[in-house]
Amino acid sequence: MKKNNRLLTALKHLETKIRQNTQTISEALIAIILVATMVNVFLWITTNDDKEQKDETQIEPQAQSIRQELPDPEPPKPLPSRPTDAEETARIQELECLALNVYHESRSDNFAGRIAVADVVLNRVDSNLFPDTVCEVVNQSVMRTNWKGNVVPVRGMCHFSWFCDGLSDEPMEEQAWEESEIVAEMALRGGWRGISEGATHYHATYVTPNWINDRGMVPVGRIGQHKFYRWH
Repeated sequence: MKKNNRLLTALKHLETKIRQNTQTISEALIAIILVATMVNVFLWITTNDDKEQKDETQIEPQAQSIRQELPDPEPPKPLPSRPTDAEETARIQELECLALNVYHESRSDNFAGRIAVADVVLNRVDSNLFPDTVCEVVNQSVMRTNWKGNVVPVRGMCHFSWFCDGLSDEPMEEQAWEESEIVAEMALRGGWRGISEGATHYHATYVTPNWINDRGMVPVGRIGQHKFYRWH
C-alpha cells in the first residue's frame, strides 16, 4: 500500500515536470519563430535597399545620356508688336477707301462679285502700273483746282466712276455699307485673295467700254455682275 502511494506520488511529480517542460518548450519555439521572422524581415529590407541603390546607379547615366541627346530649348518667341498710331490710322483709311469702292461699285452684286471688286483694287496695289496704296488706287484720277481753290477730280476722268460723278460719296444704305466694310476687311486680311485671277480691270455686264480692246488687255471671265480683265 505504501509502495503504491509512493509510486502515485512519483507519477504526479513526473507529470508536473512534463507539464512545466512542455510550457518551456512552447515558449522557446515561439521565441525561435519570432527571431526567425525578424531575421527574414531584416534581410528583405537590406536586399531591397541594395536593389534600389543599384537601380539608381544604373538610371542616372541613362538620364544624363537622354539629357545630352535632347535639343536645346528654343528661346521664347517675341510677342507681336502692337501697331503704332500712324499704322493704325493708315489701316483704318485703307479699310474705308476699299469699303467705299466695294459699296459704290458692287453693293447690289453677290458676295463673289463684291470680293472680286476688292481683289482688283489689291491687284493694282501689287502692280507696278498703279499706285502703291489702296486709297491712291481708289482715288486715282485726273485732278483740277476749282473756282473755290479746292483740288477735285475731273468728271469722267477717274478709274472708278463713282469718285468723279459729281455726287456725294457718303453711303446712304446702312446695311449695304456694313456689308461692304466686312468684305473690305476680309479682303485686306487675305480672304479669297486671287478670286479675280490677277484682274486689274472690270466693267458692268451691261456696258462695253473701249478700253477692252487696248493692247495687253486679257479677258479673265465674269464674276457676278462684272466682266474682269488682266492688263500687262
